[in-house]
Amino acid sequence: MQRISLTPRPAPARHVPPPSSAGLGWALRTVLRDYLARADAVLATAPGGQHGYEILAAVSAGDYGTQISLANRLGIHRTVVTDRIDDLERAGMLQRHLSAADRRVRRLVITDAGRAVLTELSAGLEAAEEETLASLDEDKREQFLNALHLLARRPVAAA
Repeated sequence: MQRISLTPRPAPARHVPPPSSAGLGWALRTVLRDYLARADAVLATAPGGQHGYEILAAVSAGDYGTQISLANRLGIHRTVVTDRIDDLERAGMLQRHLSAADRRVRRLVITDAGRAVLTELSAGLEAAEEETLASLDEDKREQFLNALHLLARRPVAAA
């Protein structure tokens, strides 16, 4: 099994004061850039990277349906999902099994190795989140995450 380093690389220092007209966009981009630098470091060695992690998490939770429904739910093109599943299968983290109900359908099953990697990656991502939000005390962090989740559940404006 491939070992994954859980030590996120520190995000580049960005102590740039906000422009005088800075609003939501600037703040979100700045926080997101910091978090993504840390998360990318955690996911860099994972088979399939971010997509591989998302697929492992969905299969582990058992809420993915078919590969096409998994692709739609994760917002990943169906051919990319197939490629990432192939990567995860070659790495011994997932297996495809024929469905007993419909032999045309292959069900994804996470292996013990896949669960171990998912656990490591999840811990690394949790550490990245903790570092990104370290300047907030526990109450402010909870308020921030609750508000962010509330906004994230709203319908998205049409592009």
